[in-house]
Amino acid sequence: MVADGRVDGAAIDSQVLAIELRDRPELAGKVRTIGTMGPSTIQPVVASRSRLARADRRTIVDELLGLGDDPGARPLMDAAFVERFVAIDGSGYDDIRRMLRQVQGAGFIGPQWRAQWAAITGPGSSA
Repeated sequence: MVADGRVDGAAIDSQVLAIELRDRPELAGKVRTIGTMGPSTIQPVVASRSRLARADRRTIVDELLGLGDDPGARPLMDAAFVERFVAIDGSGYDDIRRMLRQVQGAGFIGPQWRAQWAAITGPGSSA
């Protein structure tokens, strides 16, 4: 939408932008980066505790952690600009929480945001 002039600007994930510019090089002359946030932790991989046994979840984790060294997976990982998967705990997302506090502190998100978030994600979820 930025490239064809329907909007003046947009936020886009850097990985998504890299893939778009690789696959559609003509976009490079139509968009430009005017600011960045981050680097930041990427989206997590999640699995159902109720539908997958612990052993199955562990197998999935082990397979994901090994993909970066798997010659068969390497072309797909490279195409997605993914070097490897790493295991982290909840503190790995402290950078995202810090960014949220900055946005809230700047007044871009008011106090009603938590109620809206809870309505979308359900009770007990947190940002």
